[in-house]
Amino acid sequence: MEEPKPLSFEEQVDLFESRGVVIGKRDIAIRHIRDIGYYKLKSFSLPLSRVNENKERKYTDVTFQDILNRFYADKDLRISLLHSIEDIEVSIKTKLAYILGKKGAYYYLNFANWCNRDKYCKYYLEDKQNDLKHKIYNRMQRSASIELKDKKNLKNNQYPTIWLLVEILTFGDIVELLDLMSNKNLKALADYYNCTPDQLKSWLKSLKFIRNNCAHNSTVIDIKLKTSPMMLEEWKEYLFINQKNEVTSRLAIILCIIKKMMLSINPDYNFGKIYGPIKTLINKSSNKNQAANLIGFSSAGTVVDLFPKKKKKSYKINKNNKK
Repeated sequence: MEEPKPLSFEEQVDLFESRGVVIGKRDIAIRHIRDIGYYKLKSFSLPLSRVNENKERKYTDVTFQDILNRFYADKDLRISLLHSIEDIEVSIKTKLAYILGKKGAYYYLNFANWCNRDKYCKYYLEDKQNDLKHKIYNRMQRSASIELKDKKNLKNNQYPTIWLLVEILTFGDIVELLDLMSNKNLKALADYYNCTPDQLKSWLKSLKFIRNNCAHNSTVIDIKLKTSPMMLEEWKEYLFINQKNEVTSRLAIILCIIKKMMLSINPDYNFGKIYGPIKTLINKSSNKNQAANLIGFSSAGTVVDLFPKKKKKSYKINKNNKK
């Protein structure tokens, strides 16, 4: 097999052009290829392309600017998604600590106290309990927290209170712990978000996946979940449903989850930073509905319906009080 040949930045632009991409201003295209990279931009171009009968990738009515729009929309969106998912993570940790902490600062150390003993045998729970204790030891060694150095916050000089524990656990750690929780404890947590325990676990697993993608600079606008999260019936009007009556497993369903949970956390949350990049991407596309479908929305209009703009407050001036 012939070894791939190195191409200059100019030749990489030529490669896009040979496949049908309308380049526009070459100097701008060359600069972006040089700063972003050919394969990074190619990954954002793939949903806009098709493979012909000769197994060649071709583009029709696609400009280099279309590809750049997708790249920058994804970049802005990743930052906004990290912000909202972090708020959800903090909320979950705080409420988990509150629920378990009501039974005692170190109640959590005995998994038999709060885990699902009907689903998991005692030996499995003991293994998980030991895993957590080992994890706590490692995290505390790396922590610079003053509170974790204070002996009054530690049991046997080793284990922190539940309220400090959640501060050193990752989102992934929390999701694993919720999977072990008893139905009673899970329901107490899920009630804060107006959902069922199964819905909550399903949603958080999907959010963890998206968060990891955002944190590692992986594409999110073209994400396709391997396991679809549990869906609410009210979401169907927003989501793309294919000819087999299958609901999308793309980004749109994640945005439905984020909106649902964030409204329970902060009813006044500003979704503009999530809505903005998506709406800009769709508006700059030649086929707006197709662009919306690629993200998982049923149409361009449903993006607006999911994240309606807030009306600005108007203040009436009392003429009698005018000076």
